[in-house]
Amino acid sequence: MNLSFSYHTAKDVENFLKASKSINNPKPTKLQNLYREKFGEKLEAAKVREFIEGYVKENNIDIGKRVEAIKTDWLLIEQNFVKRAEGIFGIHYPKETIEVFLTTNSRCAYNIDGNYFFVNIQSENANAIIMHELFHFYTWHAFHKELEQKGLSKQQYNDIKESLTEILNIEFTDLMKGAEDKGYSQHQDLRKKIREIWQKSKNIRALVNDLVSTQ
Repeated sequence: MNLSFSYHTAKDVENFLKASKSINNPKPTKLQNLYREKFGEKLEAAKVREFIEGYVKENNIDIGKRVEAIKTDWLLIEQNFVKRAEGIFGIHYPKETIEVFLTTNSRCAYNIDGNYFFVNIQSENANAIIMHELFHFYTWHAFHKELEQKGLSKQQYNDIKESLTEILNIEFTDLMKGAEDKGYSQHQDLRKKIREIWQKSKNIRALVNDLVSTQ
């Protein structure tokens, strides 16, 4: 598995629109608020594109330089991350390449069916975002079908997959550059439970089964 990094304004617009509909955090991002100040509450793709292009120009964002910098930083840890993640989830990622699109927004969406996700172009620690998103992808391929068959709702699955990134704070601290995967406020109890169970067994299937039994 390898990551392909790029920036496309159309994809940035897509992420901006998706980020405005987050089920985990409905609060507008800083960029959304800036858009509203200029264009009002209604989000329109054409206006979002105009806003993004203006934002990139006004902030002197060197897109090509940022793409290369984020790619270079990721390659330094990619092999270590993939080896550990696949050891934890017990699978090899089923597709050769995942697309990583840079975005001006601080909230990053993803699309597992499309095999791509977004990373903030101005992030000082893009690797932490990348690992967080990849954990969602591994969780999907390792457990989603099984959990769906067991009757978990989309919301229950969402809570589990978001909370499983707590494992990054235990097994990947040396790759996080001092960052902490904090998660959302509504998942803190579940993340605490995951930390406690994981540190005892370090078996993700047993951990997930335990979480399912309490849903």
